Amino acid sequence: MQIGLGKKIKELRSRDKRKQEELATALGVTNQAVSRWEAGGGYPDIEMLPAIANYFHITIDELFGYDSDRQTKLQSYLEQADQIFQRGDNAMLVAFLRNAISEFPSEWQLQYRLANALVSMGHQKSNPHAIVAKGVDYYQYNTEYNSQNVCWKEAVSLFEEILKKEIDDEHRTSAVFSLMWLYSWMGDQENAERTALSQSPLRISREVLLADTTDEKCEGYRGEAILGLMHELYKVIRTHVMSTHSLSHSQAGLDTLLAIVQLYESIFEDRNYGIFHNDLCMLYMACSSIAAHLNDSERALNYCEIALDHFLRFKEAQGISRFTAPLINKAKNYRPSIVLLSHEWFEEHLQSFPAECADAIRNNPKYTSIFAQ
Repeated sequence: MQIGLGKKIKELRSRDKRKQEELATALGVTNQAVSRWEAGGGYPDIEMLPAIANYFHITIDELFGYDSDRQTKLQSYLEQADQIFQRGDNAMLVAFLRNAISEFPSEWQLQYRLANALVSMGHQKSNPHAIVAKGVDYYQYNTEYNSQNVCWKEAVSLFEEILKKEIDDEHRTSAVFSLMWLYSWMGDQENAERTALSQSPLRISREVLLADTTDEKCEGYRGEAILGLMHELYKVIRTHVMSTHSLSHSQAGLDTLLAIVQLYESIFEDRNYGIFHNDLCMLYMACSSIAAHLNDSERALNYCEIALDHFLRFKEAQGISRFTAPLINKAKNYRPSIVLLSHEWFEEHLQSFPAECADAIRNNPKYTSIFAQ
């Protein structure tokens, strides 16, 4: 029993990134005592077990490894949360997750879902892109107002806590991405820079490094690097164009975005875009906004309809990652971090359109599933 207990204490300490000294201080024992427990050379007094369990936010049964029922219940909570998410009821999802976390306070998978639900709920309470001033050639968003968004403040705390834990690469990347957007919307440039600078530079990303290998897998790695670099290039250029007034209201900005579209078309020469239909949807929606600013209603409507077509294709393609174009047909593992678009996102973009254009899009039977409440 004592060997199993010591091993469990060590696992829990590692899970929560706690040092032996921290546990010892909390329990009022020496560092050497904790070290002996974990090495199997002794075990804590029975009176100390509740304090140890409480320190790690678990039950005494879980401390002794009797957690099969716990894992079953946790998995049930995760599945129920995902079902509520699919129904789009953020208020219900937040309430459900808060209750689950009260029972499983250290489970990052619940915290991750709650953070994302709070981001969505925060969007419903605020417009992060509302412009309050324009600088020399850039937009200044209402960061002072956004910084008081209680949903986003809690989401930031949750994402920051999650990143201290042992989580898989996909969720870590997503959490970092979400944090960067929240810091930006809320005007926290210091933490945005700190978070960004703590990540690996592009030149030593796994996609780029693997692309330099020469074994039989190199074609697949190069395909994944092409997809990854292209996706990140699109995000940076689109963000820059749409946040710079001289570009977001000019033919030059429109031409820049259309050049990125051409890059996608060159790489996906067979038009099998798969999940990357999402990128093209966002590119064409940006093009439509610029065309609307240029008072070119015909092009604005055309680009918007192309964007919506890509969105519908994206919904069909989710989960399909087999590409067939020559440059990327060996790529298997790359899936981009994408923004899941919503009814509200499309409605926000239509605000810059003339009323007749916006109504023509909303009333098109082809797009009923997008604009239906």
